[in-house]
Amino acid sequence: MYSFIGGIPDWRRFNYPMVVDSAAQEVEFPRLSPAEVHILLRERPYYVLDVRPLDFDRDASFIPEARLCPLVYLESRYAQIPKDSEIIITDWAMRQSPSAAIFLLEKGYTVRGVLRGGMERWRSEHLPFEERIPDGTICPLGGVDASEGKKD
Repeated sequence: MYSFIGGIPDWRRFNYPMVVDSAAQEVEFPRLSPAEVHILLRERPYYVLDVRPLDFDRDASFIPEARLCPLVYLESRYAQIPKDSEIIITDWAMRQSPSAAIFLLEKGYTVRGVLRGGMERWRSEHLPFEERIPDGTICPLGGVDASEGKKD
């Protein structure tokens, strides 16, 4: 896997070509406060999808029963998510979750919303969480070895 040092801002600064999917920018989805998500999860079960990277080491807290599928794997793994589920998407600080929401909505999934502020805000509002060190299981059902697809 490769990355461009400096990310999108530097890519733009060097005037490298970019394609912007204007249709994707028009996709609407709810941005739910932590309190709203907490209430929803107490009313009935939702499919909580956390799209943080596997190597995210800032914090190991997750909404209880959330399933980890890093955004980078979502395109190849989304079919493992039950199509009849309503999905709430989170990450650490709401940087990857909007992209995941747009992707899943375009694939026909029902996205109930994205956690506004991510787990960072969830934790700051003292809502229930579980500490979990990612064990290499990278997508929601059945589990997949994290070393799959990695290059030495």
